[in-house]
Amino acid sequence: MENYKFYKNELFTNKIHLSNLITKNGIKNIYDAVSQCTRCGYCLENCPTYVVEKKETHSPRGRNQIVRMLLEGKYKSVENAREIIDTCLLCSACTDVCYGSVKTADIVLEARREEKRFGKSLIYKTTIILRRNRKTFDKIIKILYLIHRTKLPKLADKLGLFKLLGYPSISVAVKKIIKPPLKFLHEELKDMENKGNCQIRWVYFATCGTDYLFTEVGKSTIRVLKKLYGDGIFMNNECCGLVSYNYGSLEDAKKLALKNIEIFEKIIKENPELFIVGDCSSCIAFMKSYPQMFLDDDENYKRALEFSSRVKDIIEVIKLENINISDIDIEKIKNLKITIHHSCKAYNDQGLKDNQEKVLKPILKENLIELNEANMCCGGAGAYTFTKPELSNKILTRKMSNIAKTQADIVLVSSTSCLMQIGFGSKEMYNIRVIHYIQLIDEIIKKN
Repeated sequence: MENYKFYKNELFTNKIHLSNLITKNGIKNIYDAVSQCTRCGYCLENCPTYVVEKKETHSPRGRNQIVRMLLEGKYKSVENAREIIDTCLLCSACTDVCYGSVKTADIVLEARREEKRFGKSLIYKTTIILRRNRKTFDKIIKILYLIHRTKLPKLADKLGLFKLLGYPSISVAVKKIIKPPLKFLHEELKDMENKGNCQIRWVYFATCGTDYLFTEVGKSTIRVLKKLYGDGIFMNNECCGLVSYNYGSLEDAKKLALKNIEIFEKIIKENPELFIVGDCSSCIAFMKSYPQMFLDDDENYKRALEFSSRVKDIIEVIKLENINISDIDIEKIKNLKITIHHSCKAYNDQGLKDNQEKVLKPILKENLIELNEANMCCGGAGAYTFTKPELSNKILTRKMSNIAKTQADIVLVSSTSCLMQIGFGSKEMYNIRVIHYIQLIDEIIKKN
């Protein structure tokens, strides 16, 4: 990456940043990437934060302009621009409609890495340390879950203790986290680890949200994969690294990515035709972007490229041609109206725009109801719902209003963040069942 020392500000010149970005217009350094924004404004009405706030500073072009000014030294400190930079959802809706395909989410994230507190929170650092020993991490999470099942966290929240301690995000988590499982998914999948079976066709990657919160989603994924593709195995993987990438250390994210690549390389030696499949669109989109982290490392770039080329979202491997209509239990859904919320990282980053409709329309017919602004972010966006609760809830209210207008019985999602956020909205605002797309497929496919 070019060194911008000829500017007064030396933003983006150290190793805490990506060296370059992979864009549709080629590999670009951060300055060249942000300079492709012509400020045309075509992105405005597609940006959830701009739509609800109507502020230029909450728009993609506003954020791109402030990052460019930071790079040129015209804006002296990233700390003074935190409200502009930190309110970005990283949903990539702007990039999806941008004529220049400007990667605003990546550009904004590189600016965040310059913030004094970025990656330095006690919660993040503790989590990273504990994750190095899964058994210890699991025990602590289970203790926290047991506490969550009591009324103590709610009482502490009502007393304002979390805000007093400086962790208002925990207050939001207490309200939004569902009833947690007693057993984690990776504990239940031990028997599915690699046994040297050369007939397997797929490897299941358990994302953290599915593994530690929405275990039923993972179980549905595996049942459907077995039905449609035959035998597979559990990868027994590490975290994909998205949390570190978005909220902590780029180096941590790289380490986790390389661990997952190494695990897969051992499996693929005996099974060269395998694909990796997961059921959280956010994590899968990030895994598909692994090569971008290693642009300055030829050997690991090639490894990341091979790995990412094998990664599939569950919504792209479930195809109508794989399903016999006779295998569908129509009685279970004949009186149900169903609508689809398109998770940002499936729709915008992976380009999976109508995969679910192609499968469900022939089955549901008129009972598949179109959702207005179906591809607009729900406000979950990973930890955004905890770090920016007020703005997150404004976006959620708009989403829930659109869902209510469909009068649907079920809304489908494909990301665990959306599952939590819209699930919370359904309890607080409208009574509607919120499930992962794969759970519906699992429910309507007849069991042998």
